[in-house]
Amino acid sequence: MANKGAVDRRSERVRVVLVGMIECGNALLSVRIANLSAHGALVTGDGLPGRDTDVIVRCKGLRIRSRVAWTQAPHAGIQFDHPIRPEDLLPNAPGRPPMIIRDTRELNFRRPGFRGNQMTEEERKLVEEWTRPPESERAE
Repeated sequence: MANKGAVDRRSERVRVVLVGMIECGNALLSVRIANLSAHGALVTGDGLPGRDTDVIVRCKGLRIRSRVAWTQAPHAGIQFDHPIRPEDLLPNAPGRPPMIIRDTRELNFRRPGFRGNQMTEEERKLVEEWTRPPESERAE
């Protein structure tokens, strides 16, 4: 028999790679969210709570009341109590800065030119003194 749940989904799932937390009583468990929909998520982690356990999913500053629909270690299906907007959890959600920003600066990689005439008269005299051969080496 085919998996009826896979065919009759209430909402479209989006593959994601997100880090979140599952709050279960006083315990906080770190999880990875592998896919996400308006009604639930697939999470991966160690020590996930059992089926029908009420939990809170924490991700991107949101707290989503949920329950564990199924478990098959190290995965669990999470069903949200109320539908969410999946785009609120995505990295480039409106109101969040994009993770990768295109650099639009115009850069000039040309080497600056040499401008030897920028010395003051005093600096020019000092250079002449330093480069003048000693008295003993001057032509007689």
